[in-house]
Formats: sequence, structure tokens, C-alpha cells
Amino acid sequence: MTGGPEGARAESVWLRSYPFWDAYFAMVLVGTIAATAADGAPPGRRAAAILLLVLLSLAYVAIGRKALRSQEVPRPGCKIYAAALICMFVPATLLAPVTATGMSALAPQVYMMYGTGRGLALMLTLLSGPVGLALAESGAGRAMTVVIIAGGVACSVLLAVFVGRLGRQNHERLRLIEELDRTRGELAEVSREAGVLAERERLARDIHDTIAQGFTSIVMLLQAAEAEAGRNRHLELAVRTARENLAETRGLVAALAPPALDGGSLVEALRRMADDFDLPADLVVEGEPRPLDAVEVVLLRVTQEALANVRRHAGAASVMIMLEYGDTVRLTVADDGRGFDPGRPGRGFGLRGMRSRVEQAGGTFTVSGADGTRVEAEVPCSAS
Repeated sequence: MTGGPEGARAESVWLRSYPFWDAYFAMVLVGTIAATAADGAPPGRRAAAILLLVLLSLAYVAIGRKALRSQEVPRPGCKIYAAALICMFVPATLLAPVTATGMSALAPQVYMMYGTGRGLALMLTLLSGPVGLALAESGAGRAMTVVIIAGGVACSVLLAVFVGRLGRQNHERLRLIEELDRTRGELAEVSREAGVLAERERLARDIHDTIAQGFTSIVMLLQAAEAEAGRNRHLELAVRTARENLAETRGLVAALAPPALDGGSLVEALRRMADDFDLPADLVVEGEPRPLDAVEVVLLRVTQEALANVRRHAGAASVMIMLEYGDTVRLTVADDGRGFDPGRPGRGFGLRGMRSRVEQAGGTFTVSGADGTRVEAEVPCSAS
């Protein structure tokens, strides 16, 4: 059984019609009991037939109704309910042939519960003996008996085909609704991510237009003051601090800004990032570049975060970015800085973010801090 609101909604496609079958079964059963009570059969046989019908209705409430609604395969209680049908309905029709009118209520649920093949076999079991006996007692000829039974079987087959088609249509509707629910969930996630990216872009733009521009102005003013007043230790410290904070702010803007694909390829976007980086950065591409859809966003974000870490922490003189295309695509960002211990407590928030992105795309993420820092991300080309 499917859980959650989507599952309940999909489940109702098939189950919503069952209350009508409950009402139909109850109406036919009450009518059959009334017809049996008014029949001309001996009172003892009529009473026994009515008791069997009541027991059959209790079996439906206790077992058949639950089995009819179950989505499990095989349905629980089906065998027990089939035995109850044979053991209660067949004797009832033998005791009072008029109870055979109850077949009009049993036939639909038999086919809905057991399918076309097993349902038809069960219907033949319920039909053959009682109908044959009723026709024989009424004095009809053998040929007429065969014709009537064959007509009943033909009608039963047509009903089996109709119920089977109805069941297939309901299951197809269930599948389509589940697919629609999945699509709606994916669209909601895409919309959420788009909102997050838009907010990050707004923050990057605001920081660039305010804090970064402010630090730039401070650096220029301090340099002008230094030019007028001459060398001054405090002015030099202020200039250096302002420049450091300006670099940090630019790194923050770069990390917040959305990936710079701009309709181009991943290689072009990485080349722009390398050209715009504060330090000398070389881009090496191996293999045949090809579109990677969502994988490109993952690799761009990893590159952005890795370069931001180099700018903030590495103290490096140069950076190398390598992109290798094969059955998978591998991104490597390596610097010649001081390195670090990746397992040291309290470090690596950015690394955790990069690892999470790569693993969500079905890839692997590794980092080493000896002889500089080396970040590697390998993602399947078919990842979404």
C-alpha cells in the first residue's frame, strides 16, 4: 500500500467505486432473501437457504470486503472467501433455486477479486450445479438446459471481459496519477532550487554593490592618504586589511553567484573562472567534451568552492584545474599552497558542501592536503 497523501490519492482511483459495489451487493442480497422468503419451497429449506445467505453476507463483511479492497498480490483472504462462496451459495441455491438471483451481485466482485481466468472457473462452479438442478426440476429438456447454461456462461464471460478492462483502466489511471505526483514533486523541488539560486544571486549582487564597492573605495582613499602623508605603518596596515577583506568579499560573491554557464559549455565556463581568478590558474581538458546537463552545475559549484578555499586558506602561488572526460567525468582542482589536514576537527564546511553535491549526483569526492590541496570529484556522465 502506498503511503503519504500521494499514495492515498492514487489508491482512491480504484477504491472510490467500491462503496457503490457494497450498496449494490446489499440491495441484491436483501432482494434475494425477500424472494426466497416468498418462494413456494418448503419452510425448512427456505429458512436454511436464508441462513446460508446471511452467513455469506457476514463472510463478505469479514473477509471478502477487505480482500476486494486490498492492493496486495495475492490478495489476503481470497482463498477463504472462495471456499465460503462455494460452501454457502451452492447449497443455498440447491435448497431454494430462487437464491440464484444473488449471482448478479456475486459475479462482479468475483471477477474484480480473482481476475478473468480464476473468476470464470469459480463462476462455472457456482453456476453449473444449481442451474442444472433448477432446470431439471422445472421439466426443461436436456437441450434447453445446455442452451440456458451456455447463455449464462457467455454472459459471465462478457462480464469478465468488462470487469477486466475496467480494472486495467483503473490501474492505468493509478499509474498516471502516481507519475503526475512524482512530476509535481520534481517541479516543486526545481522551483525551490530556482528560488534558492535567485536569492543567492540577489545576495551576491547586494554584497558586490555595497560591501565590495565600499572596500574598494577605502583602499583608494587610504592609498591617496598614504601618497600625501608618506609611508606610515598604520596606513600600510589599514590598506593591507582593506585589501584582504576586499578579497574575502569577492570570494563570497563568487561563491554565492550562480554557475556562469551563460548558455556555453562547461569548458568555457571553467576557462572564464580560471581567467578571472586572483592567482595564475591553468585549465587542462582531456577527452572529448560533451554536454552533461545537471552534472555541469555540480562541477561548476565544486570548482567555485574549491577556488574560494584556495583564495582564503591556501596561500598558494598557482592553481591547476583539470577536466577529464570518459565513462565518467573527473574534475581536479589542485594548488601549490600550504595544504592542511582534511580530518582535523572544525574544518571543512565547504568540503562537506562539495561532497554532498557530488554524492547526490551519484559520484565520489576525495580531498588530500599534503603538498598543497588536491580536490577531486568524479561523477557519472548520465547523472541527473
